[in-house]
Amino acid sequence: MAETKRKNFKSRLAVLRKFFRVMGIKPYHVIIPIVLSFFVAAFDGIGLGLLVPIARGIVSDFAFVNEMPVLKDLIAAFPQVYAMTTTPNKNTFLFLVVLVFLATILKNLFLYINSVFTAYWHGIFKYNVYKFIFNRFMSFGKLFFDRTNQGYLVMVLNYSDKVMDLLVLFEKSVERIFTLLVYFVIMYMISWKLTLITLFVFPVLYISLRAIIRKIEEIAKFRNKSFIELHRNVFNILSCVPLVKAYSREEETKLKYADLNEQLKRYDFRTLRVYRLMEPLQDVIVTMVMLLMVSIVALLLAKDKPAEISVFVVFFYAARKVLPLFNIFNQIKADFMQAKPPLKEISKIFDDKDKFFVVEGEKTFEGLHERINVTNLVYGYTQENPVIKGMSFSIEKGKTVALVGPSGAGKTTLISLLMRFYDCPSGSIFIDNTDIREFKLKSLRAHMVLVSQDALLFNDTLRNNLVFGLDRKVSDEELMEALRKSQLQNFVKNVPSGLDAEIGDKGLKLSGGEKQRVAIARAFLKRSEMLILDEATSSLDTPTEKNIQEAINEVIKGRTAVIIAHRLSTVKNADKIIFVEEGKIAEQGSLNELLERKGKFYEYWEAQKFY
Repeated sequence: MAETKRKNFKSRLAVLRKFFRVMGIKPYHVIIPIVLSFFVAAFDGIGLGLLVPIARGIVSDFAFVNEMPVLKDLIAAFPQVYAMTTTPNKNTFLFLVVLVFLATILKNLFLYINSVFTAYWHGIFKYNVYKFIFNRFMSFGKLFFDRTNQGYLVMVLNYSDKVMDLLVLFEKSVERIFTLLVYFVIMYMISWKLTLITLFVFPVLYISLRAIIRKIEEIAKFRNKSFIELHRNVFNILSCVPLVKAYSREEETKLKYADLNEQLKRYDFRTLRVYRLMEPLQDVIVTMVMLLMVSIVALLLAKDKPAEISVFVVFFYAARKVLPLFNIFNQIKADFMQAKPPLKEISKIFDDKDKFFVVEGEKTFEGLHERINVTNLVYGYTQENPVIKGMSFSIEKGKTVALVGPSGAGKTTLISLLMRFYDCPSGSIFIDNTDIREFKLKSLRAHMVLVSQDALLFNDTLRNNLVFGLDRKVSDEELMEALRKSQLQNFVKNVPSGLDAEIGDKGLKLSGGEKQRVAIARAFLKRSEMLILDEATSSLDTPTEKNIQEAINEVIKGRTAVIIAHRLSTVKNADKIIFVEEGKIAEQGSLNELLERKGKFYEYWEAQKFY
């Protein structure tokens, strides 16, 4: 058990170290706040230390100050100021008060500089963390996103604030530790015996609050699960609002959200209730120790040193301020326990397990010269259930190949492997006799364009959606020509903003057909030599489909094209048709060859009545 805890602790520390490295923390980012914190504590201690001679002088006389180290040298350095009046006690008192004031000014000046410095760098650290996590997301394979809720990913991105809170706590802790040390030096100089009694508070506080910290850790685990479930539910609801309304499930959805929200609220309140118990319990313990010390002082001074009681007032003031600082170690542990679940989720982003990275080669793809060969391709999202089971075929340069077959046969998976969204097995896909895995991803995809069944659009203007991914400047005339070919020019003419019209989240302001036409227009603009169409005309009405099919036929000329279609009228002009069933190629050939064969494709053709 102890070994497991030690390993878990080391694992979390490793994550924190990686996180701090990602933040871009340099040595001076740590050293400067520590130095500034030291000066804050030092001048705070100087101000407190000067209260000792002030208290003693008020009760008796300030003559002893002229014999004190440092103070006597300071007084000697300003003889004119010190001799302004004939009352030495008054002069010394005012001199000490001025020194306390100056120490307070300097302490707060360094405190301000430290807070501004750390606030500035925290902003940069936070930006670096967000950028790193987002960049990590972009490096993961598509299969990772297929299996991960998007609401969860947004939540993990925001979890970085928890680690930033730990950094802030660390910086405050450094300042408090310096203050603790400085105050202890002053207290030790006043009474080493009482200072030793004060030290007993630390183990008492640590032991008494240990159960509270364990409880906070336990609640934090359940709270994190509830938090994740709430975010997943919210994302699912907001992404499927039409479905919720279509089935009239608004009230049930509200109740489910309310239940999850109520559960999270209860965990938050339980954490707060337990966490807030630390302060009163600490106060009771500190008060008990203070009363014990007051009693000891009263017994010692009542007999022979009543004048020294003024000095011990300063000691008690220092003790009252320093004793709560003992709790900083418990507070660090309690806050760390609350941050453990978020750290665990963030550590998964650092981990490469189940991220499904797509292996990238070193060769730059210059373009297709001869053919694409698929050789005995086997692929599955899990090893136990392959989706593609030994496919072999070729795609000649400048030819059009159509993939036809029932849903779930592996067609979309196949083009995802061609686009390198998923990492295919070595030696299964070749371009001009070179394994596709040897090419750099960016250079390969620069020669490909995909128009999928679900048009992917940003919540942005029509113009920005059309030119997305292009490295060249595109004129309005070229944009309008692409829209004309995709039968979308009327939409632009009918909206006041034209090309700068906002199309809404995922193209919400467009119809299903308009969304796909935007995607087709974007494909025209990319001018890639390899065109991949995955049910690109599925959301179009028959007249529009006919017009766009003519435009697609035009853009396909001289290019290599792979088309997936259930509407077989769109594949009549394909050079080769491959019928896929249950992850295997059932038959392939030209349209006439397949119709004459009267196999699987013929049955599909007859069912759709296309002659």
